[in-house]
Amino acid sequence: MIGIVLALFSAAVSALAVVLVGRHSKASNAFNVSLLISLIGLIVVWPFAAVFTDFASINIEGILLFALGGILTPGLVRLFYYSGLKKLGPSVNSSIFYIYPLYSSLLAVLFLSELLALENWIGVILIATGVVFVELGCRETNCANNNILKNWLFPIIGGLTFGVSAILRKVALSFINSPLLGIAVAYSFSFIPFILIFAFHKPTRANLSIKKDLHLFWLAGIGQVIAWLFSFYALSLETVSIVAPLLSIEPLFVAIFAFVYIRDQEPLSLKLAASIAVTILGVFLVTT
Repeated sequence: MIGIVLALFSAAVSALAVVLVGRHSKASNAFNVSLLISLIGLIVVWPFAAVFTDFASINIEGILLFALGGILTPGLVRLFYYSGLKKLGPSVNSSIFYIYPLYSSLLAVLFLSELLALENWIGVILIATGVVFVELGCRETNCANNNILKNWLFPIIGGLTFGVSAILRKVALSFINSPLLGIAVAYSFSFIPFILIFAFHKPTRANLSIKKDLHLFWLAGIGQVIAWLFSFYALSLETVSIVAPLLSIEPLFVAIFAFVYIRDQEPLSLKLAASIAVTILGVFLVTT
């Protein structure tokens, strides 16, 4: 039960951070936002990990899995996610991204021998159906002009990458049951994609503006690392096939927070609300 509550808290806090980014996304680019949020998370989490981790109990297998998971998430995933957010807006981008319970549930069955009942599979399918309905709701919002396939690829690929990394984190936690250390290692290795892009892409170097963007996104960075902490502890207590769909309820919170904070940029349409309701029903069935 505690793991379920932590997963829901993670979804809510992450959604708020996403909306905070959405308020200022036009003032920067996906690379700068992703790098800055990862950097803030790294600075916040390592002191706590250093104090509260029993380093005598760590092993190389767990560290390597945390590191690989970190390259995928938040490394690559954050770049895909915030690129999609800039193109599609917070609500639509989050809803497409959160099809990942399909991937993570299938992978958990295949590689972790987790079992799902019929109603759980129906719930996963409903989550995916809710994502499809977002496309219809999108036509009633200002994201309609951005609704083209290449923009949808950002959250779709990001969701697939996130699903794979969820499996890696679960296995890593079986080697080292230290969520704080796991987050710290994951955040550290998440910089590898950023370093490669920065080194080989001249326009990215020219547009780097961390100091200018700090006051816009620092709070979102703190929110994201708190959300990660909740999700890691949730994974340490529950199965992937339970935690992943619960985290996918984030679009509900994104829509609520977006309506409160950026309703002028992204109004909540009836169809979009209906798609979120279908997703919530799916999450309920997954957790029964």
